Formats: sequence, structure tokens, C-alpha cells
Amino acid sequence: MEKQFFGKDKNGNEIFRYTLTDRLGNSLSVLNYGATIQSLTVTDKNGCKRDVVLGYDNLARYEEEENRTYFGAVCGRVANRIEDGRFYIDGEKYTLDKNNGSSCLHGGSSGFDKMFFDLTDAEDDYMTFSAFSMGGEGGFPGNLSLSVKYTFRNGLLMIEYLATTTAACPVSLTNHSYFNLDGKGDILGHRLQLNSHFFMEVKDDGCTTGLVKESRGTPFDFTQEKLLGEQIDLAKKRQPAINGIDHHLFCDNALSEYRKFGTLTSSDGALKMDIFTNQCGAQIYTGNFIPVCRGKNGQLAPYSGICVETQAAPGAMKYSHLPQIILHRGQQYYHKTGFRFYF
Repeated sequence: MEKQFFGKDKNGNEIFRYTLTDRLGNSLSVLNYGATIQSLTVTDKNGCKRDVVLGYDNLARYEEEENRTYFGAVCGRVANRIEDGRFYIDGEKYTLDKNNGSSCLHGGSSGFDKMFFDLTDAEDDYMTFSAFSMGGEGGFPGNLSLSVKYTFRNGLLMIEYLATTTAACPVSLTNHSYFNLDGKGDILGHRLQLNSHFFMEVKDDGCTTGLVKESRGTPFDFTQEKLLGEQIDLAKKRQPAINGIDHHLFCDNALSEYRKFGTLTSSDGALKMDIFTNQCGAQIYTGNFIPVCRGKNGQLAPYSGICVETQAAPGAMKYSHLPQIILHRGQQYYHKTGFRFYF
């Protein structure tokens, strides 16, 4: 494992970039700021290397509040939106930090994407980062201990999350990497297939209505491989305020079973990415509001990348018919997601 100094954050913590390289010459770089995937370089069928995730080459860009892209970061305690920034446990009301209109997004302004993580374990093909969230941070109850393990070998990236708490609190974590299998440009020419027949309806502010709908005949039907650009255009016509796809798609088959969710293919067909998870589905976000900015590999703009944010169903704290996300004292949260790159 290689370790490089990346800068000091606003709290004076030293931030490093840790890099694993497998026997094929593929590499994964993670920052101890937000346990952020900063770079993921894999080999295409022509033998060329492609960095397939969006990111920045300096810490200041990751810290900019006005540019909240969440590139590559771990998000929580609850990924996605908690509408009105409040929830109830056993009749007790908890009020959260609102950082996205009237909602709490990705844990609020003190979410894990900005947290300092310790590298607590590492070998040639994995590294584990750990963090601690004090009860009351962002309005969430209970002290929460978290570890995120990245395993990288032979073109397979595995992410495993473990969390425990001292008091009942909602927990739903994800990684917010934006993938671009071309390594440049936009993802409009990418093709996506998902083992998903249902999606969750959202309002214009991005919060779910709680309605789970069949995807057939909608822009969210990826049961057969579809061109992303065409589906994004359909989604924009259906709901202009969302400006593309930013919806939770449910994974077929049993809950909590680790299974294949789908496949993303580059525009030129020279690289594929299979997605696996034990979560009920994923937020598919087509980078609709990526600001025009300079990324580590060139200019970025809307639709420069696509997120496959495996997680629990958003809205669980409001709608009781959805799978619930309360983690109790004595329980352990476990989330496993894999991305396999091949051609």
C-alpha cells in the first residue's frame, strides 16, 4: 500500500491518500477524509488504463460547501433525504440538521462525507477506515461506531460497512462514487441493465412520495439494457425539476441476500462493471446537477458520471410500509456492495 500526503482539512487533520494496486496494475486510492474513493483505475479490453470515478486532485475542492457533489464519499448516518429533517423513535421526536431545502441529506452538514477517518487495518489488498459519531451530531441519537473496509483485487472492488450504536437510531450508509467507464466526457452513451422491476416515486424536491411503482413503461425500466442518454431524456420530460434520473430502484430477489443488481457498460463497449449488493436497491443518480468545474481528469458538467448508491429505501423514517432502518443497541449494521470491472 502506498501512502501520500493530500493536505490538512479545516480542522487541522492530516489527510492522506492510500493506494492499493493489484497484480493487474489496477489501483484504488482512498482518502481518510470521508473515506472517499478518490481514484479507481482499471484496465479496458485494449490494455489501456481508465480512471473510472470522478473526483478532485486537491483537498480544498472536497471541502467546498458550495460544491457538494459528495464525489466518492461515504454518506450517512442516513444516505439520501429525510423529509422535513425529523423522525420519531418510540414516540420521541428527533430534529435534524437541514442541509437540502427542508430536508436532511446524507446525514446533514456533519455527515460522514466530511468526517476524519482513521486507517485502522490494511494489507496488500484491503484497507479499513474507522470513525466515531457522537450522539447528538446532526440531531441523531446514540454514539455510533463505524468501519468501512475496501477490498480490491483482480478488478473487483468490495465495500463492507459495519456500524454499532449505543442507542436506537436510523442507519443507512452508501458510497457516493460517480462512475464514468469511458474515463472522460459524459455517460450519455453508457448502457445500463438492472435486475429491477420497481422504483420509488419522488416529488420535485427529490423526497419520495412513499409510492413504489412498477418500472415497465417508464424511464426507470432497465430490465433490458438501455442507453442512458435516451432514458435521461425521457426522465427529464416526465419530471423536469429532477433533470434526469435520481430515483431509488429496487433490486429483485430476497432482501439482505448478496446478489447481482446489474451491469454498466462504457460507451465504446471496452469496459463493463457488474454491481452486487445485499441492500434492497440503489439510488440511481445520473449526475443531473454536477456543477461545471475542474475535476482531476478534466472539465466536469451535468451527466459526467452516474451514481449507483446501494442503500436502504429512502423514506423509511416516514413510511412504515418500507423496510425499516432503525439500528438498536446490541445490533450490528452490515452492508456489502461489490463492483466488478471486466471486458
